[in-house]
Amino acid sequence: MVNFWLDMVYKFMIGGERALLDQVANQLKGCDLNFSAPSGEPETEMSRRLTAGFGNLSEAIRQAAALSVQIAEEVPHITSENGGLATQSQAQMDALTAIFTATQRLLDGLQGGRDELREVIDLAKEANRCAQAGSDAARELATAMTEVESRSVRAHKIVEVIDTVAFQTNILSINARIEAAHAGELGQGFAVIAQEIRQLAVRTATAARDVRGIIGETSSAVSNGARSATATQQVLTGLGELMTRAGVAMESMAERVTGQGQELVAIDHSLKQVLAIGRNNLENAGRIAERSEALQEATDTLRDCVGLFRLPEDPLYEIRHATVFDLATASASAVSTAFAAALHSGAITAADLFSSDYQPIPGTQPPKHHTPFDRLCDELLPPIQEPAVASQPWIVYAICANYDGYVPTHNLRFAQPLTGDQARDLVGNRTKRIFDDRVGRSVGSHTDPYRLQVYRRDTGEIMFDLSVPIFIGDEHWGGFRVGYALA
Repeated sequence: MVNFWLDMVYKFMIGGERALLDQVANQLKGCDLNFSAPSGEPETEMSRRLTAGFGNLSEAIRQAAALSVQIAEEVPHITSENGGLATQSQAQMDALTAIFTATQRLLDGLQGGRDELREVIDLAKEANRCAQAGSDAARELATAMTEVESRSVRAHKIVEVIDTVAFQTNILSINARIEAAHAGELGQGFAVIAQEIRQLAVRTATAARDVRGIIGETSSAVSNGARSATATQQVLTGLGELMTRAGVAMESMAERVTGQGQELVAIDHSLKQVLAIGRNNLENAGRIAERSEALQEATDTLRDCVGLFRLPEDPLYEIRHATVFDLATASASAVSTAFAAALHSGAITAADLFSSDYQPIPGTQPPKHHTPFDRLCDELLPPIQEPAVASQPWIVYAICANYDGYVPTHNLRFAQPLTGDQARDLVGNRTKRIFDDRVGRSVGSHTDPYRLQVYRRDTGEIMFDLSVPIFIGDEHWGGFRVGYALA
């Protein structure tokens, strides 16, 4: 009798599993991922595993489909922007080419100007030397003129002496003639001599007057020449100083022109590099445009592929998803209320609660951090998170993450003391980490009513993550996330 019932149970089990496998085969054949165990049949381990597997696959396909739609919507914008980038790159290339050409002309002009300026500097130096030589000659001429004027004065004095002697001689000759007349015949010869002496005195006086006039004229001319020579020396000296200053100024200008030329050479070199980068950008823009078209085609193909699958219309029709959504929504509201009360009481400031100051905790891998709101979260969150994670046996975690994906306070089961064993601590101590994986980055930053994602956790399990946003008043702080499996 016992064997009979065992045989009946075995046949029932075989028949039930066969029916289940037939259903799975038919749904897979039709790409139908909306799976549920046959009604009226008892739930078995296999049916639970198949339900979980179809649920994981359907949500993964749903995410891929949503992503393909998002990409398809963005690709035309990217293509348009790439076209604009190509146009702008071409315009940039044209502008840079024009600037490069103008720089080349300016560089050539500066080079020519520098050479001409160097010639002018050389001429200025030569003119300065000539002016210096002229100044020296004028100074020597003025000195000579002064000496001639001095000697003319001495000659004038000598002539004055000669004129005086001639006058005295003439007086003597007159006296001699008078005495000769008194002497009669004896004085005839002496009278002749006196007459000759008188004529000599007259000629001497006349010559002295002529010499005095010549000396006077010469002295006047020499004086004027000395003044002219002195003025010429002053002019030439001033001209030399002016040429010296002009030379210094032109030297300074030449140095500046040289410096500007060097800067233009550097600009020219930089422009060559920018032109090379611009050409490379233009080529890249062309390649990006080609790849954008290929991406559009690939996205269309992806949408066609994922469109083959028939998915559940609403993920929340799955009981576990709906249960977690209600749990996460209630928990997020409780967290929001607790944070708002802490702000109102002054237990923490808004600046600290919304802080993004992450201070690394030494010796932790993966890295852990402290923040200004850690202590408050360690106090307020466990009374909310622990009942949530314990509400269903299939829930793995129920935690808060801020906008950056930082988890200040994990569930107690994942906040065990660090052991130094990295593999063990990866599982046992996951608190105070910034989770920057695909799911971890999004759970605290989105403001959707909820976001359901399936992923492979860094500890190896495939699980669902459902998150809802946490608002404090009108300010978005982060999200409440719940991780779980369907089986």
